[in-house]
Amino acid sequence: MVITSKAKTLVEEVLAEQGIEGIRLFFKGISCEIPNIGLAFQPEEEGDELQIINGIKVAIQPDILPYTDELILDVHTTPYGPGLALVGVKTDC
Repeated sequence: MVITSKAKTLVEEVLAEQGIEGIRLFFKGISCEIPNIGLAFQPEEEGDELQIINGIKVAIQPDILPYTDELILDVHTTPYGPGLALVGVKTDC
C-alpha cells in the first residue's frame, strides 16, 4: 500500500482531531470476485497486521492482506472539500 503525501497530511489531521493513533483496512464484501476494502479511523483489532506506511500506523485485517499491495490512499476533491480515496487495481467484471 502507498499513502501519498497529500493523503498523509489529511489522515494526520483527522487522527489528531479524533485522538486516534491510526487507520484500519477491513473486508467490506465481494465485488467482481475480489474483496472490497473499507477504511476506518479506528484502532487495530485482535489479529490485525500492523504496518507503518509513510509514517501512518495502518492495521490490516489478515484476510485482505494479499489484496493491499497495490492499493493507493490519495486525496480527491469533492463538492464538500478534500476526501480520501482508496484506489486499487481496476479489473473488468
